[in-house]
Amino acid sequence: MKKIFSLLLLYTGMAAAAYAQKLAVPVAVTKAFNTKFPGATDVKWEKENSKELEANFKLNNTNVSANFALDGSWTETETTIKASDLPATVTNAINTKYPGAIIFLAEKIEKPGGIILFEVNLKMNGKKKELELDADGKFAK
Repeated sequence: MKKIFSLLLLYTGMAAAAYAQKLAVPVAVTKAFNTKFPGATDVKWEKENSKELEANFKLNNTNVSANFALDGSWTETETTIKASDLPATVTNAINTKYPGAIIFLAEKIEKPGGIILFEVNLKMNGKKKELELDADGKFAK
């Protein structure tokens, strides 16, 4: 029993140490982030994939996430918005294709080149679905 307890204690300590390690964010990424989002608070970084990092933060009391390539170039920003703030073209397209669906999360996506998309998560008949539309209401996903 003492052996099991010692192993459990060791495992818990190792897990806590691994969890406590911070992600190393390259200086170029930190500089680019601070330049693009000078008022950001509660910033938490995570690895999006092998080539990008994602910052999750608050900006003017709004949940935002932004992705940066490891060289510091900005690749995308997602800002949480109210469903009522979606363009009418987007809402109409969703209501036409998915009548009765309930939108439970909406995000505005900004990409380089001035590209604007909207990501919408909805519930319909007990199932969840994620959609991506452009400002004209055209489905991208």
